[in-house]
Amino acid sequence: MVKMSIAERQQAGLGILAEIKRVCADLGINFYLAYGTLLGAVRHKGYIPWDDDIDIWMFRNDYELFLSRFNELSCEQYKAYSTLNIENYPYLMPKIIDTHTHVREKFFSECPYLGVWVDLFPVDYLSQEGKENTEKLVKLEHKRWCSLFRQSTAVGKAKLIGYNFIQTDTRLSDFSVNPAYYVNLIHEMHRCTDYHDEVRSPTSENSFRLFYDTNDFDSIIYAPFENLELPIPSGYDNLLRKVYGNYMQLPPAAKRKFDGHLIYACKKDEYTK
Repeated sequence: MVKMSIAERQQAGLGILAEIKRVCADLGINFYLAYGTLLGAVRHKGYIPWDDDIDIWMFRNDYELFLSRFNELSCEQYKAYSTLNIENYPYLMPKIIDTHTHVREKFFSECPYLGVWVDLFPVDYLSQEGKENTEKLVKLEHKRWCSLFRQSTAVGKAKLIGYNFIQTDTRLSDFSVNPAYYVNLIHEMHRCTDYHDEVRSPTSENSFRLFYDTNDFDSIIYAPFENLELPIPSGYDNLLRKVYGNYMQLPPAAKRKFDGHLIYACKKDEYTK
């Protein structure tokens, strides 16, 4: 097995992004670069040099249409995986996978369908009722974490045990539930397509308390990202400041290093167990 370099993983991610852009154009829907990918586009005109993750946002209606049609419209190399087509899908967000690659995570047992991916996050309008559901969502996310125990590596199990030391409402039954059950509950509670002044995207426990101004997504502008021109929200400055603060300032040199969650990534045709 020949491990892919960071540059090769980044290149594979660009291929996924190009296919997402093509399919979205075919469907007449929008997406936006998100989180560290948005930061990379604005600050580096591409990847943050010590990162290979790619995150994108879609508003809920576009997100659901995209997930229902992507595998039909995409070429065979790229597939969308979520609770819609994976029985024990553990992740809170769908992943768009380059099926010609294979990856192994630090925290989860070997997963045959997992390859270099792009994470897809829905954006939902936020009503007052949605804000009031925040703590319920946090509790569901805690239960989802517990449900990952059986799918976790030894490192992942140790992390989950440590995590549960600080929780007061963990039950043994939480460890035996299909994680997809909690993923679907979180999305159903979060789902709102009626216009409101604020939006939210479910990415982690902390994200449930992070609200964005709807106006920041009013329009799309295009920014260079490596060899592609990709859509970013017109209010990117407000969004990035909310998440990262003074985002144009580089972190200290000691922190500019790759600290990914993968054990390895390789080309499928070079993978042997």
